[in-house]
Amino acid sequence: MGRINRWSEAALKSAVEMLATTNDQKFKANLIRTILDYEVRQQERAESNKAARRKRAENTELAELRSKVAELSAQVDSVKNSRAEEISKLRACLEETDQIVCELRSDLGSVKREADTARRDINRMQESLKLTNGIIEQLATALPAEKRNAFAAQLFQKFKSDQPELLAQLFKSMKLDLKRWHSWDREYGDNPQSMVREFECPAKHGPEKLSLLRSKLLALGIEVDAIDAVRDYRDLKIGFAELEKRTQPHITFKRQIVGLSIKSSIPSNLLPPLSGEALRIASEELKSHPQQKLDWLQVAEKLLQPDYGIGVLLLMEIAATKRAAENSYS
Repeated sequence: MGRINRWSEAALKSAVEMLATTNDQKFKANLIRTILDYEVRQQERAESNKAARRKRAENTELAELRSKVAELSAQVDSVKNSRAEEISKLRACLEETDQIVCELRSDLGSVKREADTARRDINRMQESLKLTNGIIEQLATALPAEKRNAFAAQLFQKFKSDQPELLAQLFKSMKLDLKRWHSWDREYGDNPQSMVREFECPAKHGPEKLSLLRSKLLALGIEVDAIDAVRDYRDLKIGFAELEKRTQPHITFKRQIVGLSIKSSIPSNLLPPLSGEALRIASEELKSHPQQKLDWLQVAEKLLQPDYGIGVLLLMEIAATKRAAENSYS
């Protein structure tokens, strides 16, 4: 039975009372038929309303489902677009990576070729160095002692820092004590005065040490042989011609009207000093040779730089010798 409102309920009550009070069968039948028709219509109306509510509920649910489907579809499209963009970026990165890999492979090939070339060059250089070292060893052992020491000094100066292993091998082949040479090198350092001083009494020092000192001085631009020549000339061991020969080009001499013109590239503090004894001996030994004596005195004045007292005596000797030379010419 459908839903009964208050009006329907009142109508049904009235109908029941009428059925109870009347004896007219036809009226009762019509009334009952009317009630039944009403009930059918109410039932139909209830079913219709129920169906309408169900349909509205279904429509609402369907609308919600459609909305969710649309939302999900939009999300799926967004994910698809995002995935497509990511895939595009990944493809671009992959292409760039492939290009880098190709370049690296090419560079690796070049590096390998360069390494092979360098390896071959190193092998050739090692063979050449081995041959050169063998030749040097043979030459070193075949040289006389004096030249061997000079050669060893040159090798020491050249290889002591850059190739110590090679230097050790060469000194071993020449039977020289490399440790002692290093100690001499550290002892004198780059002090030219201390090195030059050792040549004043060469007998106190071995030939190896003097060869090293001579090489070190030469590296500083100082020719010790020229200094020795000046010392020998001072001590009357050599003549003026030999002095000129042994001091070139470090010291040059030119005769002028006023006397000898002397130019020296050797620092004056490295040249041997003039002592009063040396002046006395030279004056005595050369007194019978005025020109030779004058040359000696002028060399002493301009190269040996005597102190004040000896300098005064030297100037007096020069003046006296010039007068003697002039008298000998007249």
